[in-house]
Amino acid sequence: MRTQSAPHPAWPETVELDFGRIDAGPDDALRVVAGLAGSAQRLRLPEPFSFGEEAHRDATMVRLLATAAAAFVPVDWTLRKSLPGTIPERALCHLPPPRDDGEPGRRWREAHGTGTCTYRYGPGFVLIHDTRPRGPINRVHVEAGWVDAFRTLAGTDRPPADGLAADLVDQLAAHQLALRLDDRYAVVLPYHADRRPPPGREPGP
Repeated sequence: MRTQSAPHPAWPETVELDFGRIDAGPDDALRVVAGLAGSAQRLRLPEPFSFGEEAHRDATMVRLLATAAAAFVPVDWTLRKSLPGTIPERALCHLPPPRDDGEPGRRWREAHGTGTCTYRYGPGFVLIHDTRPRGPINRVHVEAGWVDAFRTLAGTDRPPADGLAADLVDQLAAHQLALRLDDRYAVVLPYHADRRPPPGREPGP
């Protein structure tokens, strides 16, 4: 008896998102990326990206990379120049690194580790696990009274100006678990680890 397997390329298609489309509808772009989970596709950003030029674009880029990481979607993108001094390299090293050969990209890839900064929801709590290199290992238990505030922060890049969510983003930022980009924009850095990688494939950049 002989069996034959149908050809099954690991990642047969690439979905391309240009920044014009992302700028026009950041939330729509995030939904596109999240929708690629499990469909064996790669995300490609055709234009090099520079952090530090506009806060809202930085916020969208961080959220987009985090969404791709959570969905185990490889990202093909390039970094135009080094991160600005306001964004520590360690803050983003758990996100899909750029593919360019420049020194900033090389350092990002060296520090990168899939799943090194994630969060999970439990019954009445949130658990953040942070093992990114070049810093302390953090295991943060967000208690019940703060869970709704955390959900608010995880779902936006413009946190409330006051209240529990504002207090929480300050506490997270103090541990490099959130990134304030200006007075209006801030993003939670851990991504939601709620699924396993596709069978037979280790997640990667």
